[in-house]
Amino acid sequence: MNGKKVVLITGTATGIGKACAIMFARKGYCVGMLDINEVEGQKTEQEIRAEGGEAVFIACDVAVEAMVSAAVEQVATQYGGVDVLINNAGIVLVRPFDEIEWADFMRVVNVNLGGTFLLCKYVLPLMKAKNSGSIVNMASVSGHVGQTEHVVYGATKGAILSLTRALAWEVSKWNIRVNSVSPGSVDTPMLRSDITLEANRTMKSFDEVKKVREAEQAFNRWADPMEIAEAVYFLASDAASFITGTDLLVDCGWVAK
Repeated sequence: MNGKKVVLITGTATGIGKACAIMFARKGYCVGMLDINEVEGQKTEQEIRAEGGEAVFIACDVAVEAMVSAAVEQVATQYGGVDVLINNAGIVLVRPFDEIEWADFMRVVNVNLGGTFLLCKYVLPLMKAKNSGSIVNMASVSGHVGQTEHVVYGATKGAILSLTRALAWEVSKWNIRVNSVSPGSVDTPMLRSDITLEANRTMKSFDEVKKVREAEQAFNRWADPMEIAEAVYFLASDAASFITGTDLLVDCGWVAK
């Protein structure tokens, strides 16, 4: 309504999603933010507003269609549409394959893949109406390499890579671009929880496991969430106007090894 571009980002309470929300706000976007973590989500909104940015947080489980539909409608009504969609919300399951229960499997699939599907389903009509738009889906290095005890997580990220390629062609006639980003290890609460579980299971210290996982990156460190947000912003922006159907590895050489 105020002439600014509008971005809708999922999983904005912490980590990469929060960094993306702050990044886009600083670039002058109105930011719609979705997450199930209301306390931290509202903190992200407050941080953006304290910097003079425009943002609204909406509590939403991306695996629940009615919540997604209502949230997209709220953002579109408040800001006059959606120009950019960042499908970042996701959960990880770190467990030996034969110990995974069906309910665990379905939750990871419903959030990681289902959430991406639902947001695209309800945002695309808005973009088609404008004959323009940009979608960035969050894949992962886990969609490119085999990681033990990450089978289901990796499967959902591999599916997101395929969804991105196919959808890019399907919506190209409306000048809508669809790309994905595949981060390596990023210093987020989700990864730290992952490392804690691994440390407890292997009876090693957190720092021992962290050092091994850091070595999977060429620079022997984890990414800062803002480093991933920079890549997401590039793909979403007009600077990437001739890029669609592409995955951008932001993995510090992990897959290249």
